[in-house]
Amino acid sequence: MLIVTLLMAAVIIVPLLLSGARRLVLRNGRPVWLRHLVVRTTTGGGGNGAGAAVAELTAALNPNKRVEIEQRRTDQLIRHDSEAGAPPHAIVDLTAGRAVIRSR
Repeated sequence: MLIVTLLMAAVIIVPLLLSGARRLVLRNGRPVWLRHLVVRTTTGGGGNGAGAAVAELTAALNPNKRVEIEQRRTDQLIRHDSEAGAPPHAIVDLTAGRAVIRSR
């Protein structure tokens, strides 16, 4: 029981501490070498590692959350092309400044 408690605490507390340290380094810009390292290794989304850890913990306790997380991962992998499937009924050309809407 103690091992499970320590493991759950590590899964929640460590990402929270790392996320807070990352934000502090990015906000203050000091030390400069660490700021460059964080900017270089961090994705452009600026995601929060603690949020993912909490979501995984919640998913372990709630099966519906697991389905939601899997659906998000699936949506990220699927390409959304306007060329795929049926022809579009509305075409917007931003460079020409025109929009064409076709009735079915």
